[in-house]
Amino acid sequence: MKLKHKVVAVAIATMFAGVAFGQGSVSKVNVDAINQSQSGLLNKQEMDLGNAKGGGKSNVTAKQITQSQSGLLNQQKMAIGNATGKGSESKVNVTNVSQSQSGLLNKQEMGIGNASGGGKSNVTAKDIRQSQSGLLNQQKMAIGNADSKGVSKVNVGNITQSQSGLLNKQEMGIGNAANSGKSDVTAKNITQSQSGLLNQQKMNVGNAN
Repeated sequence: MKLKHKVVAVAIATMFAGVAFGQGSVSKVNVDAINQSQSGLLNKQEMDLGNAKGGGKSNVTAKQITQSQSGLLNQQKMAIGNATGKGSESKVNVTNVSQSQSGLLNKQEMGIGNASGGGKSNVTAKDIRQSQSGLLNQQKMAIGNADSKGVSKVNVGNITQSQSGLLNKQEMGIGNAANSGKSDVTAKNITQSQSGLLNQQKMNVGNAN
């Protein structure tokens, strides 16, 4: 039997901010003006920010964060709160966050609260903008998060999600919390807009699955 393998080159752009891995690890980060951009075909882009795993603790203050991606069949992601694993804690304060994506058959996400596996996150975020344009794209934002016994406290304001084009799918979320996770969310001034042809739009708010 002959097997033929087709190899596709995938570019991955990853950025962390408040990294604290392992019990007793502590990080305090203050950053101004983060810019991550990627363009092309079959690319994967991420960011993160809060972090803290395996009992680590992080304290992150960040402003003017920009993540942009354009092209075809790309994946984009940003997380923000993080904190994974029992004893892990993250405190995050972010301002002026912008995530944009354009092109064809792309997937965009955001996150914000996070916290899973017993981790705890405390997030304050304001002036959040997520935009996507093009054809057959998927857009998502979540906000509260908290999964698998994770605990998140989130305070957000001035959130804008926009999408334009053809055959696109848009979502939002907000409350979240699943698999015994707990989230406490305070949110104000939220705008979701979509324009174009044959698109799908969705927003939830309460959540808890």
